Amino acid sequence: MASIKDAFEESFHDHHALTKYFIFAIPVYYCVDLYSKNDSTFWAVCAAVFILLFGFMIKCTSNVRNGKNYVLPSLNIFSMFWAGIKGLVALGPIIAVCSWAAFYICSFLSGYFTDPNSMKVWYFIVWGLFASFMLTGYLCYARRFKISDAYNLKTISNSSVDVFAGVLFMIPQILIVNAIIAGPITYIIWLFFGIPHPIAVFFWSMCLILNLSITGHYLAQIDYEAIATDEKEKDRII
Repeated sequence: MASIKDAFEESFHDHHALTKYFIFAIPVYYCVDLYSKNDSTFWAVCAAVFILLFGFMIKCTSNVRNGKNYVLPSLNIFSMFWAGIKGLVALGPIIAVCSWAAFYICSFLSGYFTDPNSMKVWYFIVWGLFASFMLTGYLCYARRFKISDAYNLKTISNSSVDVFAGVLFMIPQILIVNAIIAGPITYIIWLFFGIPHPIAVFFWSMCLILNLSITGHYLAQIDYEAIATDEKEKDRII
């Protein structure tokens, strides 16, 4: 069973982990600073940082899924940026199609269900279904970085429910980890410096990078449990 404890420990104790979290927190902090100043370059910088961090997370998933003895990628920013661009290009179509389909179906259902609570249930079911397709496509792609893997319809149909269930189980666990790790330090910063404060913002930026690493690690575990059966059979035959 996927373990948030393993994901946290291996992400936190990885080689030069704190140094990498510190370095990758710098662009996140810069984005927050630009936003606070209403700088016109915010959206352009934010897009670049998003691509960088997506590349970071997808490499974490790939490293764990492929049995590497490390979780975090190297400090080669260009490699991560390229991984982020390629990942978005690979997964863009499935994200766009699934999002459009979810919006369309929810709009269609809203004409038949007038009760807000009933509609919320249907929103969750519909978006959960299509989110599971997108997550499974992400995991299929992250293993070998082959675009065609993200559109393996047989794997997506067979494994998407298990993947989505694993992600739902991950969410409360990662919230608890954040409450235990970030909560006390945030409280100390609040006592001495107040909030918001640059120190607090930078600490939260580092926490974001840690969360991406933990998420990437946990998703790789879900991949191994939910998707790996057919792949193992193929590897055994080869």
